[in-house]
Amino acid sequence: MIINKLLGAFGYKRLLQCRTLTSRLTADGKVIPKKKNLENRITLIGADNSVSITDLRNAETLSLRRELKLVKIQDVDSKTRRPVYKLMSNTEYHEEELEKRKEKQEARQKTSIKGQKLMSISSKIGEHDLMTFIKKMLKLLEKQYEVKVVLSYDSPDGEQLCEKMFTIIEKNTKSSGKVVQKRSKGTNLRFQLLPFRENSTQTDTEPQPNQNGNDKGPL
Repeated sequence: MIINKLLGAFGYKRLLQCRTLTSRLTADGKVIPKKKNLENRITLIGADNSVSITDLRNAETLSLRRELKLVKIQDVDSKTRRPVYKLMSNTEYHEEELEKRKEKQEARQKTSIKGQKLMSISSKIGEHDLMTFIKKMLKLLEKQYEVKVVLSYDSPDGEQLCEKMFTIIEKNTKSSGKVVQKRSKGTNLRFQLLPFRENSTQTDTEPQPNQNGNDKGPL
């Protein structure tokens, strides 16, 4: 009986020693619960769009086991304060990358444009005057301006003439910009010319109308 008491007391003492090494105690001997380490906790969106909370190591293991890409889609969620990751197939990953590149390209394009200029041209214009307008378009594009063009007509064959004018304008400005949003409205043919970014390299073997040093400046 005495031996059992001694063993019990000894075991209890050993238990207290172990607990003091691994746990923090209050003044009355109660164990203070440990704070969980949440530094590596993440929000994980599965391939089926299911949402779970796990740690980064488990998410990496899961992605390898399922042969999926683990992609960080948000640094810190404003509500949970956790980073957000998503499991993607190779196809989804490449589509996501292409979309990101497209968005970055469009953002750079918008920030590089200095302003807009409008040019209205009648289908009755002569070839020489049309080339003068094209020279002005090229100067504006080189200065990083967006050019809005309105080709108008009031005769039965005017629409066909405007299409021909559009083809000439597109051909002669392709080294400095690109045509977007071409559309017909009433007796008008409208489109925009967007400049290439200043550091982009565009080559064209055909001589351009702006090579003539006697042209006038922008409208």
